[in-house]
Amino acid sequence: MLKSLVFNFLFVLPSLCLGQKEDYIWLGGYDYDNLLSDTIWNVEGYRLDFKKKPFTVENNIGFKFGMLGNNASISDKDGNLLLFTNGCSVSNKNHEVMPNGDSLNAGTWFDKYWKSCAAGYPGAQDVMLLPDPGNDKGYYLFHKPYIYYPLVADSFQLLYSYINLNLDNGLGDIVFKNKKYSNNQNSLLFYFTAIKHNNKKGWWIIQPTEEDSIFLTFLLDENGINRMPDQNTHQYFDRFRSSASGTAQFSPDGTKYALYNYFDQLHIYDFDRATGILSNHKKIEIYPPNEIDRTQIRFNSVEWSPSGRFIYCASYLKLHQVDTWENNMQDGVRHIADYDGTLDPFPNELFLMVQAPDCKIYMTPKNGSFSIHVINKPDELGTDCDFVQNGIKFQYPNGGTLPNFPRFRVDEEAKCDPTITSVFGDAVHYRRDLEVYPNPSHGNYTIKLPQEVSKGIMIVTTINGQIILQQEIQNHSYLEEIDITQHPKGRYNIEVYPVENSERVFWGRQVVKF
Repeated sequence: MLKSLVFNFLFVLPSLCLGQKEDYIWLGGYDYDNLLSDTIWNVEGYRLDFKKKPFTVENNIGFKFGMLGNNASISDKDGNLLLFTNGCSVSNKNHEVMPNGDSLNAGTWFDKYWKSCAAGYPGAQDVMLLPDPGNDKGYYLFHKPYIYYPLVADSFQLLYSYINLNLDNGLGDIVFKNKKYSNNQNSLLFYFTAIKHNNKKGWWIIQPTEEDSIFLTFLLDENGINRMPDQNTHQYFDRFRSSASGTAQFSPDGTKYALYNYFDQLHIYDFDRATGILSNHKKIEIYPPNEIDRTQIRFNSVEWSPSGRFIYCASYLKLHQVDTWENNMQDGVRHIADYDGTLDPFPNELFLMVQAPDCKIYMTPKNGSFSIHVINKPDELGTDCDFVQNGIKFQYPNGGTLPNFPRFRVDEEAKCDPTITSVFGDAVHYRRDLEVYPNPSHGNYTIKLPQEVSKGIMIVTTINGQIILQQEIQNHSYLEEIDITQHPKGRYNIEVYPVENSERVFWGRQVVKF
């Protein structure tokens, strides 16, 4: 895609008045060239701001570090950024590292294996920011470090740090950090989530364990972190296949809890926000047990639709939807899509999902690709959910990360704002599939142009974004021919951009030349 593209969103209807907008700022991006640097530098990342009208993505945001894994941010109730973290450092709203804000998760494993805070701390759902129920200027940062053992790092602690926004002229300071709140050292990597107590003040925190079948349960209230009785998961989670392979999420209304990975499948529980008790366990087989390949390494995630009717399970190569309204939920499992094989420049497989304030679900692959996927209508049945692979393309690599938020609007009738409609502009266009044949070929392709395109530009690029062919489309017969036989074998992207393009749509297809 052209590097000059910029990202705009257009609100076409009045916005719902959502009371809590703590999850309205998303940050991302990292620097390939300085990935192993041990110094702090400026990263040209991006910032998604769901509060602004029109809804925008700002590029060339100067971070002091990148995000390659752990990612958490929090805004005030009006959607103004307060602070954020990459699991290794904590920055204020001005993107400056807070006093005492470095060296999160420090220890022998970091010194031996990771060594640099430049890209943050590895993980996916292992860090979260929660407001202090006893101090409206205080925030708890929960995080999980690796514990080093000879030869392997296979154990994880539960730590927290505390930020006071009354300090440093209102920008915040880390009062203390890396404090242990549990003696357990066998927590599963990923699967870290929280939901508000029904008193609308405290927070329930649930963490499954490895080589065991219990949930660790904590209540964060005005007195601090309280260890509650352990609970039975009804599933044994092993270290090798369960840890770091999936995620967990509460339903938007807080009445259900779901945990998913490819190997252990989908587990659904009722949840009582008054007592913190999980009950009525159900195991749903997304894949027939005899088809699961336990020799594979797969990253997976789970997310709910805004209404809470549907659960989405992404497992590297496939996306499934589960209809929880079915009398027998096992009958409600539907296959939505397979990974289409796109490289950008790495495999754009299906991984981490997050429900956004615009009622869509965004999904990132577990790597440094430039594109992410989107489920446009997650409350629609089956393929009507409108899942678009590589639907959004950034100017900077995403790093396989999206922010980890609790459910901030659990007590509001509106869980998200459906009037936020997206029209993609200069940094990111909205992708539709382009029909190209034969594919693969020796380099001669026929492109069937969409009827919406009367004039435009067709661009062919390498998977690294280098343009090798560009030609105008004028008064065409809806069929175009291209010849790249002189170029090396490999994968190429063919993209078509209309001249009149108010909706900022483009059509694309990745082709193989052999």
